[in-house]
Amino acid sequence: MSEAVRIRKNSVYSALSISSRLIANVFVFWIIARYYGPEIFGQFKSAQVLATNFIILADFGFDILLTTEVARNRINAVHLFRQFYSLKLMFSLFTFIAMWMLSLFGNFSQETQALIQVLSFYTVFTTLTNYLFALYKGFEKLEYETKVSLIINVGLILIVLPLIFLKVDVLIIALVFVATRFIGFIVAVVYSYKLIPNLSFKLLFEGFNDIKNKVFVFGFFLLFNNLFFQLDTILLSLWKGDKTVGVYQAAFMLIMLPLVIPDIFINTLMPLLSRLNIENPLQWKKVGYLMNKILIAIVLPISIILFVYAEQIIKIIYGMKNYSETIPVLRIFALTLFVRFSLESYALMLTTSQRQKIRLYTVIAATLLNFVLNYFLIPIYGAYGAAIVSLITNLFVGIIYYTTNFGLVTEYLFNVKTLTFLLISFVIASMFWLVKSINLFITVPFVGLTFILIIYYFFFTKDEKELIFSKDFRLMFVKK
Repeated sequence: MSEAVRIRKNSVYSALSISSRLIANVFVFWIIARYYGPEIFGQFKSAQVLATNFIILADFGFDILLTTEVARNRINAVHLFRQFYSLKLMFSLFTFIAMWMLSLFGNFSQETQALIQVLSFYTVFTTLTNYLFALYKGFEKLEYETKVSLIINVGLILIVLPLIFLKVDVLIIALVFVATRFIGFIVAVVYSYKLIPNLSFKLLFEGFNDIKNKVFVFGFFLLFNNLFFQLDTILLSLWKGDKTVGVYQAAFMLIMLPLVIPDIFINTLMPLLSRLNIENPLQWKKVGYLMNKILIAIVLPISIILFVYAEQIIKIIYGMKNYSETIPVLRIFALTLFVRFSLESYALMLTTSQRQKIRLYTVIAATLLNFVLNYFLIPIYGAYGAAIVSLITNLFVGIIYYTTNFGLVTEYLFNVKTLTFLLISFVIASMFWLVKSINLFITVPFVGLTFILIIYYFFFTKDEKELIFSKDFRLMFVKK
C-alpha cells in the first residue's frame, strides 16, 4: 500500500474512532445534564473527570512511547509490547487503589464518592484498551481501533439512552460505562492477536533502566497536560459543590466535539511525523505547516459561532432554567478553543522532534499556575472564574510553544495571508455580534458560507488546495 493511501485510510479510521468516542460521551452527558439537572450531572462529571485523570496516570506515557517505538522498530514489537505492558499493568492497579482511597478520604459528596468507586473499574479497562490501541497505531493499523471503538460507543448509546429516559439511578449508568469498556477490552485483545499472532502478555521487567527516562518524560507530560485542562473541574467539586461543576461542565462539553479535530490530526500524523523527523526533516516541516493552517481555518468560524450565539445554544441544548450561568462560561471557552487549536501543531512538532521535555516543563508550570489562580478566583467567581483561569493557562502554554518553535511560527503564522485572515475573522465576528439576537438557524449558515468562500478563495493557495484535494496525498511532501 502506498504511503498516500495509508495516510488517507488511517485519517478516516482515526476520525471514526475519535468521533465515535467523543460523540457518544458528549451526547450521553448532554442528555444526563438536561434530564437530571446540574447537581446530578455535576456528580457524574466530577467522578468521570477524576477517572479521566487517573486514566492518564495509568497510561503514564506508555501508550505514546509504544506507538513511537514500534513505528521505529517493528521487528522488536513483541519485546517492546511486553516490556511496557508489565509496567502499564502495575500503574493500572495503582490507580485503581488510588481512586478508592481518594473516594473514601476526599471531601466529596456521598453520591460522587459512590460514582468514583464504580468508575475505578472503568479506569482500568479503558487504560488497558488504550494500550492495545497504541500497538495498532505503531503498525499504522488504525482500523482495529475503529472497530473496537464503534463496539464500545455504539453499545454505550444503545444501552444508556433508554435508561436515562427512564430516569434510572445514575449509578446504573456508570455501571454501563464500565461494562462497555470491559467488552471493548476483550475485543481489543482478539484484534491484537490478529495483528501479531505470537504476541505475549507475559510480564517482562528487564530493561527498565534503558527506557525509564523516556517513560518519565512522556508519563509526567501526559498527566500534567491533562491536569492543567481538567483541574478546574476537580477544584470546583471540592470548593463549590456538584451544581457548580454541572454549570461549568455543561459549557465544557460543548467544546469537546470541536476538540476531536486536532485529536484526529495527532492520532493520524504522530507515527508519520516521528518517522519523517528522522528520514526527511523537510517533509516533516511541510506536514506540520499544512496541519496548522487547516486547524486555524476550521476553528475560527466555530469559535465565533460559540461566542456570538452562546445564549441561544445553551437555551436549545440545556434550557435556560438551570443553565443560565453557563452562557458567560461558554463564551470564555470559545476563546480557549481557538487557543487550543492554534497551539496543537506546534505541540506535535515538539513531540515528534524529540523535544518532549519542553512540553513536560511547560505543562507542569501550567498546572501550578492553574491551581494558584483557581485558588483565588473559584471562591469568588465560581464556574466563570474557573473558565477565565483555563483561558489564561492555555494562553501561557501557547506562548511557550510558540517561543520554542519560533522558526516555525514565523513561517506558519507571521505571514501576510494568515494575519489578514485573522483580521477578517475579527471583523466578521464583530458584525454578527451586532445581530446576535437573530435566530442562529438563520445567521449561522451565513457565517459558515462566508468563511468557506474566504478560506477557499483567499486563505489557501492554489498549490495548497491541490494538496488537500489531490488523490495523491504524497504531493504534500514534494510541493512548496
